[in-house]
Amino acid sequence: MSTIKDILDGLRTTIELNGKVASVGAAVSDLTKDMRDLDRRLVRVETIIEIARPDGTVLRIANAPDGGPPD
Repeated sequence: MSTIKDILDGLRTTIELNGKVASVGAAVSDLTKDMRDLDRRLVRVETIIEIARPDGTVLRIANAPDGGPPD
């Protein structure tokens, strides 16, 4: 009987761990989504900082009228 009890305890532990792993997997998926959102926001803030000039003007990123690179 002791062997059967040990096997059943092992199976029960395995099932509990499987549920916990699934829960952690879902949490990691949510964290990944949040991290990507924060990364996109950070890129936007960095871009704003890079194109803002100290004198209050904004750097214009566009092609020259003749279609070439900006001066």
